[in-house]
Amino acid sequence: MGAISAAREATSAVIRNPLLMVVMLFAGIAQIPSLAVQFANSGTVLIVGGIISVVFLLLVPFFYGGVIGMAADALNGETDLRRFLHEGRDNYLTIFGAYVLFFVAMVAFVIVLSLIGGLGGIAAISFGQAGNGTEAGVASLLAVIIVPLVMFVLFVAFVFFLQFFGQAIVLDDRGVIGGFKGSINAVRGNKLSTLGYMVVVMLFSMVFSVIGVLIGALPALVGANDVLVVGSVLVVVLVVATSVFGAFTTTYGVAFYKQISGPAK
Repeated sequence: MGAISAAREATSAVIRNPLLMVVMLFAGIAQIPSLAVQFANSGTVLIVGGIISVVFLLLVPFFYGGVIGMAADALNGETDLRRFLHEGRDNYLTIFGAYVLFFVAMVAFVIVLSLIGGLGGIAAISFGQAGNGTEAGVASLLAVIIVPLVMFVLFVAFVFFLQFFGQAIVLDDRGVIGGFKGSINAVRGNKLSTLGYMVVVMLFSMVFSVIGVLIGALPALVGANDVLVVGSVLVVVLVVATSVFGAFTTTYGVAFYKQISGPAK
């Protein structure tokens, strides 16, 4: 199975190239200001944290392109920071444009799904009110379970086919639209393997989600005197997790894309 073999390749590559974890460590450190804002009472801290967060978002395309290039090198042997800087610089505008287009498309997709789902739910409820008890039960099932489930599946499918646009841009030297086409073409012929890949990535993502939820809920979970201490520990854990798991998942994504895409076009 491609997802499993790619995971093995990624693990070996990260072990051979701990520099990947060092680079991802800085990504974890860059998250600290946005986390600190959650506990800040000072307006100055909020403003500074917000500015740093915006700068971080603007640098994400550069960072993403750089680590994809490093991961590709690591899978073939060794990598270095020159590759990071080269790929980050050369692919910045393309990846930035792809991010913007992806965000706009995702928002539009969600709006359309919400409208369709809302109309479908209203139609189902109206049908149930006009019918007998059995029809009302079926209508309620459609409105409460089936319609939201279909919307969720369609949204996942949207992300499912487009998730490798960054790899396609950097590894195959594609443009914005070409990156999305490359992702769709690669996934289309490897749906089952891609599903396995997503399951693995989601399991790792749960680690970050749990830590993030704990950090956000700290004021309600611990006393005021302990928030800073416990919060600091969780932030350190998050930074370390970003370093280790981030290096793996990035390299894993590159290894898997290379398997399912075949020779660059």
